[in-house]
Amino acid sequence: MAAGLILLLLVELLALSVRFDTQSLTDMSRAWGQAAGFAPDVVRVFTTAAVVALLVGLIRGASAHAPQLPSVAWRSVPLAVHASAVAAFFFVSRQTLERDPVLGDPSVTLVTTWASSATAVVATWALALWTPGQWRRVLAEHRASLFCGLVAGVLSWGSGLATQELWRPLARYTFALVTWTLNLFYTNTVADPARLVVGTPRFKVAISPSCSGVEGIALIIVFLGGYLWLYRRDLKFPRAYLLLPLGIASMWLANAMRIVALVAIGTAGWREVAAGGFHSQAGWILFNAIALTFVGVSMRVRAFARDAEPTPHAEGRRSDETTPYLAPFVALTAGAMLTGALTGGFEWLYPLRVLAVAVVLWMFRERYTGMLSNWSWWPLLVGGATFATWLVFVPATDNAATWPEALRSVPWYWAAAWLFVRTAGFVVAAPLAEELAFRGFLRRWIVRRDFEHVPMGIFTWGSFLASSVLFGLLHGSVWFPATVAGMLFAIAVQRRGTLRDAVQAHATTNGLIALYVMATGQWYLWG
Repeated sequence: MAAGLILLLLVELLALSVRFDTQSLTDMSRAWGQAAGFAPDVVRVFTTAAVVALLVGLIRGASAHAPQLPSVAWRSVPLAVHASAVAAFFFVSRQTLERDPVLGDPSVTLVTTWASSATAVVATWALALWTPGQWRRVLAEHRASLFCGLVAGVLSWGSGLATQELWRPLARYTFALVTWTLNLFYTNTVADPARLVVGTPRFKVAISPSCSGVEGIALIIVFLGGYLWLYRRDLKFPRAYLLLPLGIASMWLANAMRIVALVAIGTAGWREVAAGGFHSQAGWILFNAIALTFVGVSMRVRAFARDAEPTPHAEGRRSDETTPYLAPFVALTAGAMLTGALTGGFEWLYPLRVLAVAVVLWMFRERYTGMLSNWSWWPLLVGGATFATWLVFVPATDNAATWPEALRSVPWYWAAAWLFVRTAGFVVAAPLAEELAFRGFLRRWIVRRDFEHVPMGIFTWGSFLASSVLFGLLHGSVWFPATVAGMLFAIAVQRRGTLRDAVQAHATTNGLIALYVMATGQWYLWG
């Protein structure tokens, strides 16, 4: 129940953040509007504080003498009041944040009402979690954890402000390294230190905050910091702390080489590839490669890893159980990143994704025996309902507007072959890979780490919501309808306790979307 309420609040925060922009408040000339503009910072501070406090509390809770958190019971009245508060906050936010500039700044009364309604949303959620008496007990018994969380929240906010100021010095070092490297290969390098523009006469780039290396360094610090904590019993300290500076240096060097490669690709004549897929995807590919390399090396090099204890092959057995569920999804994700990085505006290399997933599925084919057999009406019904949800909630955009033009630019048989493979990947490969990972593995792993012993038809609110929300976030801008789809696919598993129902429901949804797109030309549903 607690996990469900926490996820409910996270989904509400995410939905409201996507729907409304507080920039209009910071643009106000009056003091109360500018003060209200700090609302996103307040949310970040307290979100970080809550997460850190929860982690510290869990660690302290491992002790038998540590105070335990109160139990959570379903209370419909506080939840109903909370729902009303969310609706009121949504209405007031529209009046405050989407006000016509011609009407001038919102009044102090309106801004105060907006802040009060936001407070009511949090307060009613808190009362749905615990009673006032239970909250007083939590605040008294866990004040040390709460203090640690608050300090971490303030420090994270302060570091964010510092990063905004520090990106320019780091960008200058990145600019210098990129310029020096390009001079090794080109005789006519263009370099403008004042504007941080570097490249060749044929292709130039401007080093912005996102290109300076700050984001990559922050990501690697968070990743390696979490890794050091989670695997503290398997690593040698203090020697393992060297992974942090080594990771920072590797990430910064990799980012500089990414910019060099970007200029080289654009100069070679592939401007669309450079400015499109490579520019947006190469950073994530490098981060994943460096992060996984550090984990793999640190676990195998004696300088960092403790000597392995002679256990009866438990880790190998768990790896064998997990790999068939996650390997197809890893292949799908890695293929998407690579084809996106090597493609300009249209993903002609999409068949490589399908090939990667097909190879992995074939390798573990014995583990999937019977998954596509025994069709029934139930998954077909769920798939149809999910398709209807997709049509209603996915907004019309122009993100796939170039598809018809691109397909018409090649011979008809190439276009037909590409569409055939695209449909096969969408209807077969993607449902198999995603359902194995989210409904087959993640939903059960949240319940119990040795997930193979968890029945496929088990239902808990925490695993149901967490796996569905993560599935939705994977789909980016269409996260809300994708989250609903994830919930429906989880329900498909629940009814008969078999993963093939989720796979068949997912395949039915994607098949109906593919048919609808080809019949109506609404390519945005497929883009």
